[in-house]
Amino acid sequence: MPASVRMTSPERRWLMGAALIVLGLASLPYLVGALAAGPERVFTGLQVNPLDGVSYLAKMRIGYDGSWLFQLRFTPEEGQGVFLFTYFIALGQLARILSLPLIVVFHAARLIGGFALLWLIYELIARLTDSLDLRRRAWWIAALSSGVGWLAVLLGHADSTDMTIAESNTFYSLMANAHFALAAALMIGMFLLILEMRSFSIGRVLTLTILSLGLAIIQPFAPFAVYGIAGVTLLGLWWRNARPERIGAQSRDASAFPRAQFLAAFIAGLITAPLLLYLYSATQADAVLQAWSQQNQTPSPPPIDYLLGYGLLWIFVFFGARQAWRRKTAWDILLLMWILVTLPMLYAPFPLQRRLALGLHLPIAILAALGLSEIVRARWPRRILIGMTLLTSVFIELALFGGAASRDPRIYLTIDEAAALNWLQANAPHDVVVLAAPEMGGFIPAFAGHRVVYGHPFETVKAELREQQVKDFYRGAIDQVQFLRDYDVAYVIAGPREQELGALGVWTLPLEEVFSSGDVTVYRVKRQA
Repeated sequence: MPASVRMTSPERRWLMGAALIVLGLASLPYLVGALAAGPERVFTGLQVNPLDGVSYLAKMRIGYDGSWLFQLRFTPEEGQGVFLFTYFIALGQLARILSLPLIVVFHAARLIGGFALLWLIYELIARLTDSLDLRRRAWWIAALSSGVGWLAVLLGHADSTDMTIAESNTFYSLMANAHFALAAALMIGMFLLILEMRSFSIGRVLTLTILSLGLAIIQPFAPFAVYGIAGVTLLGLWWRNARPERIGAQSRDASAFPRAQFLAAFIAGLITAPLLLYLYSATQADAVLQAWSQQNQTPSPPPIDYLLGYGLLWIFVFFGARQAWRRKTAWDILLLMWILVTLPMLYAPFPLQRRLALGLHLPIAILAALGLSEIVRARWPRRILIGMTLLTSVFIELALFGGAASRDPRIYLTIDEAAALNWLQANAPHDVVVLAAPEMGGFIPAFAGHRVVYGHPFETVKAELREQQVKDFYRGAIDQVQFLRDYDVAYVIAGPREQELGALGVWTLPLEEVFSSGDVTVYRVKRQA
């Protein structure tokens, strides 16, 4: 029998409270980071993969400075500007309108997207079962579970996906950034709209199209996954509807095909296609972005890392999938096809393979919850097994607490470094190039808005070469004057990170001091006729 989708008021109140608890847990590392800063440091507000974090803030900074056109800020070349990463740029525009710090808007968006995802996960589960107990159990597993990455790390293997690919895991996505959870929520929303369409509706098609366009803007490759999964699911429904034991051999005709759902998905996909084409062509038309896209490679790890990344869930999935195959409701078929379509896509000839893991944890976790409920009936053994699936999530939180306790320089600035960035943001033109040590170069586009010679392993063009050149500059191992001229450097930072690379006191360069705070000095490059 199909599940009753309608949630009661107590159920909605429970879901709201439970979602806030999960979001609180996902935000604990940031709270600990802020509390651990002490009087000598400034917490950047970044914790999970700070290299990605500064990239997101740099994009928001573009909007905060009043532009809608994306340019790489981690490289000295000035691109022509295109409509890419519009979601983050829009968040920056919102921060400017509200006069809020970028990091505040970033985390507000992270929490809102996370709440939407947690709510829609429950909506999806509610379509599978009427059992309140099973709904809640499946939701907790989908929200918090992970694999056995914690054990793999202890055994010397740190590359399992639940430790390294945030989008492959729901709880990790809730911690990581402002768009993974929102993108996954949009995916679920599109699936709900498609599968629940019983007759063609312009309003539902319009809503589906808006969600599709939003998903394309936030995560451009995700619509390919959604339409691939939805298409195979609809074919599965067609096959199911046409089976003689279900409807009778005499009824097996074209009427079994889910026309309304297919047509709605086709129209929404057709409208989204030009945007996807533009987003791709924009990275190829601009020489700077083309060079960036060629080195922006995120291939999938070996399959063993996905096996470890979902750990015990794989065992329970087998039994849950067996249940789903027996029932063959639309939602059962969706969960099965979601997994079966996504797994080969993770190794498709596509440079961003691992990004297609977005949302994969959801069907795995939900089917695992169904399977676990079938094979383990006793309450406490079942709770112990569920607890074992949460250990990597706990491990990641503890690791982030450790980074805060050790005052990891990737997530903290010194008071003087923060003062230098504030000075640059307020006084230096936004179109100039600033030179700093590689680590400091990552903070400048995010917190001051200027381009740098090197600042990011993916978003700096010719990243390896330029990282070495910057190090050689501070060591005095290259012609420093020519280096400043080649990259049209306007400002040079000399602080503790730069001092680790070389003896700055021996400089005899065309520099004039324009700002100093403690052990950090900012120099302006004198232009010679």
